[in-house]
Amino acid sequence: MPQEVSKTPRSATEQLLLTESVKRALSDLDVPLPRDATVAIQVGGLQTDRAHVHMSDEEAFGIVDAPSWDLGYVRDVATARLGALGYLVGRSTGETSYIARVMVESIGTNQGRTFFGMPPVQSVLIPFALPQLTLYQEIDQLAHVRLYVDLYDGVTGRFIHTTPTWIGTAYYNQYTVLFFFTWTSTDLVAAP
Repeated sequence: MPQEVSKTPRSATEQLLLTESVKRALSDLDVPLPRDATVAIQVGGLQTDRAHVHMSDEEAFGIVDAPSWDLGYVRDVATARLGALGYLVGRSTGETSYIARVMVESIGTNQGRTFFGMPPVQSVLIPFALPQLTLYQEIDQLAHVRLYVDLYDGVTGRFIHTTPTWIGTAYYNQYTVLFFFTWTSTDLVAAP
């Protein structure tokens, strides 16, 4: 089944898929630092197309005003996870013993569609449109997050350790058979 990026603004289902996959990726987060160490959390990753773009009438392309909110969410979940593990989270690198830099290699959703039936038809000859006649349809959404954490000494900036890569996924699939019979399949805890 071919995969494509969703072309609409992020829906509630997409948001739930992404947040769940981030939590799953960071659920096994553990770092080889002394407990009660003070850690500053930083996050880095590729800019996504979901970043806020500012365009004026004179500009042809626009500019990105701020980093993606997705990376901010990853930072906040990593901060909460390290806090739950007993680390003290500092606000700036000057007051911390260590720096944990979360490197996000991938964060996003893919969508795939399988359809068998007749698509909607608009005709010039007849004054009304024929609706879609679905014999079988499957719409799949998959969220994928892949990240790792680099650890640095907060005073010297010396590299200490890199963690294994963690992956988190979540899916939400919708099915339709014979026009009216529909159901969903998902691994979300509280699906919409």
